[in-house]
Amino acid sequence: MLKVIAILTIAFTLIGPAQLLSQESQPLNLDELVAEALQNSPQLRSARNQAAAARTKVDQVTSWDAPQIGFEFYQTPIQSFPNPLKNGMETDYFVQQMIPFPGKLSAMGKAAENTAGMIDQGYKALERRIIRDLKSAYYELYLVQRKIQINAENQELMRKFAEIARKQYEVGMGQQADILRAQTELSTLINEGVNLLKEKKVVESMINTTLSRQANAPLGSVADVENTIPQWTFEQLRPLALENRPELRGMTFNIDMNKAELSGSKREYYPDIMARVMYKNMADSKDDFWSAMVGINVPLAFWSSGRYTSKVEENELNVRKAEDDLASMSNMVSFEVQDALVKVQSNYNLVLLYKNTTIPQAEQTLQATLSAYQTGKTEFLMVIDAYRMQLMAKLDHYMSVMSYMASQAQLEQAVGLDIAHISERVQ
Repeated sequence: MLKVIAILTIAFTLIGPAQLLSQESQPLNLDELVAEALQNSPQLRSARNQAAAARTKVDQVTSWDAPQIGFEFYQTPIQSFPNPLKNGMETDYFVQQMIPFPGKLSAMGKAAENTAGMIDQGYKALERRIIRDLKSAYYELYLVQRKIQINAENQELMRKFAEIARKQYEVGMGQQADILRAQTELSTLINEGVNLLKEKKVVESMINTTLSRQANAPLGSVADVENTIPQWTFEQLRPLALENRPELRGMTFNIDMNKAELSGSKREYYPDIMARVMYKNMADSKDDFWSAMVGINVPLAFWSSGRYTSKVEENELNVRKAEDDLASMSNMVSFEVQDALVKVQSNYNLVLLYKNTTIPQAEQTLQATLSAYQTGKTEFLMVIDAYRMQLMAKLDHYMSVMSYMASQAQLEQAVGLDIAHISERVQ
């Protein structure tokens, strides 16, 4: 039986941590990844083009309509067809232009400018979300790589436990079942290591997709990511969020856009002007003539006034809706800031707890239990329990670090500024 166990031990050794620890070429730099994502993201390129297209609307809506040029044949005999100039009494040439009432085009221009500003803020909001998602995926990769590292270390540790159990069995102080338990734990670790490699590929695929790379492109290793930030308060961050959050700024542009459209719709009550100049070429006289015409439309005619009054009412309601949307979003931003702050602070407390208390205690417990087992004062099951406690403490520590950093990325998105700029702005 011992020979079989020895063979199993050798077999597990051959499937050791060398296959679990991927050989990343270079460490990943988060700032470089963010810059790459912002440059290559198809979503951002699409949003940039949309913002640029919206800015071209300003010139379109503030320009006059094209003038009309034409000519008219007056009292031309049918027999002269197809030459309308033959035997005609008069040929008139004219140019006419529709002139909008002053203020109408400027109101439309302001509406277009604010629309462009709203779309531009939408682009910036998308930019913040992409940065947050990329950072979250980056920290997930950090966690998976640390899990793989812990798994490899625990495989080595379990092999040592198996060797200790074997020696205890040989001197009559242990049981054969202890060796089998150690081998079972080692087999479980190897299986977990394979699953962790699959999980790592999934996270890498998420990052590569954000970077517009091939989904299976190799990525480097993630260095330690823990970054302590000041203990900011809600009162410090809320004004910053209300000032810098792109969604709120976009909604402010939306209000101004609707107000400009309201102003323009009120100006529709005023008439536009039609001006025309005509030259009359007389066939039977040497005296040609010219004429001019000025006309206006009548918006307040009873059969058409409903079109204009209803438009004003519609735009007034749109302004109120936009203001209510801004108030609702302001409340949501306040919640997101508070939620992110709570997560940052609670996750940081967990990081300190695991680092300074839980992990040291678990390591001491494992060492004490192992020493007791080697002297025959406890059972091997107690060693396994102590080992699992240490394993969970380390995993929970790295999980809390990942959550702490992800909550920082969430805080950046909630405020609309990165951590460095928040530090500069908070007094």
